[in-house]
Amino acid sequence: MRSRLALALVYPSIVMGVAIVVVGALLVYVLPQVVGVFQHAHQQLPVLTRALIALSVFLQATWVAWIALAIALAVALRVVMRRPATRATVHRLLWRAPVIGRVLRYLDAARLAATLSILVGSRVPILQALEAGTGVMTLVPMREALSTAARGVREGMPLARALGATHAFPPVMVHLISSGETSGRLDEALERAARQQQSDIATRLTVFATLFEPAMILFMGGVVLTIVLAILLPIFQLNSLVGK
Repeated sequence: MRSRLALALVYPSIVMGVAIVVVGALLVYVLPQVVGVFQHAHQQLPVLTRALIALSVFLQATWVAWIALAIALAVALRVVMRRPATRATVHRLLWRAPVIGRVLRYLDAARLAATLSILVGSRVPILQALEAGTGVMTLVPMREALSTAARGVREGMPLARALGATHAFPPVMVHLISSGETSGRLDEALERAARQQQSDIATRLTVFATLFEPAMILFMGGVVLTIVLAILLPIFQLNSLVGK
C-alpha cells in the first residue's frame, strides 16, 4: 500500500515542487521588477497588484527566516515525538481526525488482524497473541484499546465482545471475529478481516491520490493566474489611460 501510494503521488509531487519554485520566483523576482515599471507612471495600482507587491516585499525580507523556522520546527517535532506523553497526545489528535484518523485506525486494525490470524493459526494462546499484536500497532490509542480488550479476554469475555467494547476497532472486523469464534474458525475469520481492512484502505488511498492530483493542479493554477492578473491589470489600466 505504501508503494502504491508513493507511485500515485510521484507526478503530483513533481508538479507541486515545480509550481512552488515558479510561484516563488514570480513573487520574489519577476513581480517587483515588472510592476516597478508602472509605479513611475504615478498612477495608483490595482488592489490585487498592491497586495501581491506587499507579499513580495515581505517574502524578500523574511525568506531566510521562513526556511530556518521550517528546519527548526522539523527538528523540534522529531525531538518532541520521542517523549511518550507528547507522542500519545499527537496520536490521539490523529486518531480523532476525520479522514486521516479513520485510515490510520483501519491500518492498525489490519495489522492486528493479520498478526492474530498467523498466531492463532499456529495455536498460540489468545492472550499471548494479543500481547504480540500490541507491538504491530502504531497509534497509542489503538494500543491502549487492545490492552483493554486483552484484560476483558483475561476475565472471560469473548474476543469480539472485548474488542467491540473499546469502540476503537471497525465494526466489520468485530463481526467477522464474532462469527469466527462461533464457528470455531477464528484464524480464518481474522484473515478475512485483515483482507477486508486492507482492501478498504487501498480503496481510500486510491480515491485520495485520484482527487489530490487535479485539486493540487487547480490550486496551483489559481495561484499562478492571480499573479499573472496582478501583472496584467496595471497594463490594462495604462492602456485605458492612453486611450483617453
